[in-house]
Amino acid sequence: MATVDVLLPTYNRLESLILTLSGVAAQTLCDLRVVVADQSGVSARESPVVRTLLRVIEARGGSVEWHERPQVHGIAEQRDFLLRQATADAALYLDDDVFMEPWVVARLLEVLREQGCGFVGAFPAGLSHRDDVRPEQQRIECWEGPVQPEIVEPDSPEWQRFHLHRAANLWHVAQRLAPGERRLYKVAWVASCVLYDRAKLLAVGGFGFWRRLPRWHSGEEVLAQNLLLRRWGGCAIVPSGSYYSQVPTTVLNERGTVEGHALALLPEMVARYAAAPEGSEGSEGGECDTFVDFPA
Repeated sequence: MATVDVLLPTYNRLESLILTLSGVAAQTLCDLRVVVADQSGVSARESPVVRTLLRVIEARGGSVEWHERPQVHGIAEQRDFLLRQATADAALYLDDDVFMEPWVVARLLEVLREQGCGFVGAFPAGLSHRDDVRPEQQRIECWEGPVQPEIVEPDSPEWQRFHLHRAANLWHVAQRLAPGERRLYKVAWVASCVLYDRAKLLAVGGFGFWRRLPRWHSGEEVLAQNLLLRRWGGCAIVPSGSYYSQVPTTVLNERGTVEGHALALLPEMVARYAAAPEGSEGSEGGECDTFVDFPA
């Protein structure tokens, strides 16, 4: 079994996917199982560059599993499918528009194991904003002790942490750290490059709620992470060592909008999953292979 499963959904982003796979292929942690769910019109695996990068991953000690899938239900269903393929204790959801520096996966795994939390993120910077300095959006709340569970309600003061994940704000914050300094900070949610404790993610239902969402939706990771924050806590790292390719999103409909947000399900999901059973600890309890399917 691999140390980390890299779960990578992709859809018609060949150039960006090549950038993402290049970062994966260069990781110092080589014991990776890369699971790709490809919903592109033309399979990205037909690209000789993609095939070369997959060979590099394998030659360095990893493995690759590639799934061709129809693009029907939306991103939450893609994430649900990928989670069902995962077997490692730690699962990295990596979007197909993210480049990681070579140390990122190893650092995320180190934090996840040390803190015992639900997830650890490495939020990507959009470096077209290198000169767009926004001091009013760069407030950061660092964890001074162990990561703890916390309740972060939409529209609460803590929810405003999301501003740090705009433009290149986090990158600018990282430039102010001392050489070699690494910190963990508090989040409302974190997107695009997130390492989950797989058993904990399953314990809050994973992404089985996708059937409750319209075809064009967003917020699926926001919902899952909110539940994990309440039970085990979560955090992100700075520096993040990750960068966006800044290609257009693929989760919008033809009008350039979404038709629903997963946070609409938050109250019922909190009632169902937010409180850990009495006496339970972390990911113990044999929940690792438990999937929950929500009726449509």
